Amino acid sequence: RFTHELFTRQDAKRMLDRVAEDNPRAVEDLVPKLLPLATVQRVLQNLLRERVPIRDGVVIVESLSEGAAVTRNSILLTEFVRQALRRSVVKPFLTPDGNLPALVVDTAIERTIEQSVEHQDLVSHCNLAPQNVRFILDAVKAAAARHGNSFILVTSPGARYFLRQILENQYPGISVISHGEIPAGAKVVALGTLGSAE
Repeated sequence: RFTHELFTRQDAKRMLDRVAEDNPRAVEDLVPKLLPLATVQRVLQNLLRERVPIRDGVVIVESLSEGAAVTRNSILLTEFVRQALRRSVVKPFLTPDGNLPALVVDTAIERTIEQSVEHQDLVSHCNLAPQNVRFILDAVKAAAARHGNSFILVTSPGARYFLRQILENQYPGISVISHGEIPAGAKVVALGTLGSAE
């Protein structure tokens, strides 16, 4: 749970060195040409914070290189990498027959979050009004009364990171996955809608 706090820049360098043993060009092209090591470290910390395995270093490095052509924002890059790692992200939550039982976030909540996000060059901020945060937390509290404190929420890629941020202190057992992270063959089985009269 706290690995991300312990993951240092040296750890990020060691991981890149491991990838470079078999794929030296991929790492040379990424650091420092496209991204500084500090940004790579932040992305890896973001992944670990949500317990996403970072063993597949080649996919991480390649997706960071692709994403860096568009942005150097560590939050947007994290979402880009999560989509590249979609099978690893979703696998722990799938039933044996490939279903993903989840609550789907109401589009009004997604829109409210997305409209409150401000993307800057290196980082993004969510300036959600306190009453909107309260509404979301109340909706999750009602869902937790029905489904327990460990369930999956599926939401839009633009809202995912920030919804998780809102929930992580009070509801660390809730996983938030974006539609873009669901691999082919996995079927979302909707348990209800978060934020509507569920």
